[in-house]
Formats: sequence, structure tokens, C-alpha cells
Amino acid sequence: MKLTKEQAAVVHAPVGNFLVSAGAGSGKTAVLTDRIVQRILSGELDIQQVLVMTFTEAAAHSMKEKIEQKLRQALHDA
Repeated sequence: MKLTKEQAAVVHAPVGNFLVSAGAGSGKTAVLTDRIVQRILSGELDIQQVLVMTFTEAAAHSMKEKIEQKLRQALHDA
């Protein structure tokens, strides 16, 4: 997925507390999972210190799966 200028700004913003509010289909999950995975891989973030809140259990499950897939892919590519 090619990120928009605004999405890229979110992915590359400094580590810290973060709130993303956007409409359905805007790419929130992709942006947040990219942000989390990049920070884990760079050593800036410990996955055990991450709290991501969503509105539904299905969304939480989806985000968890996407983070896991991206981390596995990064390990495979290394």
C-alpha cells in the first residue's frame, strides 16, 4: 500500500502516545500496523509496552494478525 503524505507523517512521527481518528476505509489499520512494526524492528518500541484500543474485538483481532504478519515477513526478508 502506498501511503499518502498524511499517512506517512503518522507512520514516521516520534514515538509517544498517539490517537488516530479517521473514517472507515481510510487506511488506519495499515498506518498503525506499519508504525508499530517499524518501531519494533528499529528497537524503539517493545511490543509488550504497546496498547492499541479499537472499537470492536474483530478490529483488535485484525490488527493483531496484521502486526504478526508484518513482523513474520520482516524476519523472513532479513
